[in-house]
Amino acid sequence: MMAALVMALAGCEYGGLDARPAPASSPVSPAPRSFEENAAEVVRLLGAPASDLGLPSEAEPAGKLSLVLAPGDYVVTGACAGVYGAKLTIVKGEGMPEASSFECDAALDRFVRHSGGPITISAVPPTGRPSATGVKVRPNTDRRASELEDFSEWSATQLLPYVPGESRGATSANSTAAGSLQAEPGQYELHFVCSGPPGAALSAASWAGAEVLAPVQVICDGQVFTTTLLLPTEGVDLTMSPGGGPDGRFAYKLVPAALNPVPPGSAGY
Repeated sequence: MMAALVMALAGCEYGGLDARPAPASSPVSPAPRSFEENAAEVVRLLGAPASDLGLPSEAEPAGKLSLVLAPGDYVVTGACAGVYGAKLTIVKGEGMPEASSFECDAALDRFVRHSGGPITISAVPPTGRPSATGVKVRPNTDRRASELEDFSEWSATQLLPYVPGESRGATSANSTAAGSLQAEPGQYELHFVCSGPPGAALSAASWAGAEVLAPVQVICDGQVFTTTLLLPTEGVDLTMSPGGGPDGRFAYKLVPAALNPVPPGSAGY
């Protein structure tokens, strides 16, 4: 009789309230933004009145501007919303498109030097509505950006033509500057040109620290200084000093000696 009572009580305890935890509620995903909300976010990222921007239309989610600009330096900005990223494309006149991909968490700025005339700027999302993109263009006010573009244009036109097997570099500074070139041990020609100050001191050492060119003064008149270097070990470090004068621009390259014999009368002073 007692055994039956214990069994009944045990059955009652097991069959009472359900001890299993209630299932956790699923997180509610936020509703995707509408096209109008994404377009408003693009305006916010671009930080300018909508009338000054290339914004999407009802039929086209891509922001676009087609303008005729005076010669000068500009900053082009693209922004997007409602997608992960977009592509900013710049076409100057009849030139080739210059494209840059960017993410939508921030606007993308691109420095542009324009020779004047038509320019088309667009930001294209990978999907259509409700995503939105926009673009704007404004005159560049960053003096350093313009100086860097000046230097890039200058260095691209120095020490031509390019020679197979050469190694080259360029730098600018108003104090002592360094440049490094990778090269296997052997005999090379060093080609060097500078502009800005009246002259510059030039020296060179291998990566291991052995002097391969004692300090020499080079006139910065646009003429190429050429000399022979014998590298006992890999690599060369160049040291260039304009002597504390105006900013100097320096371009240099190493050419295997067998490819281009050293001409007589190397420039220097």
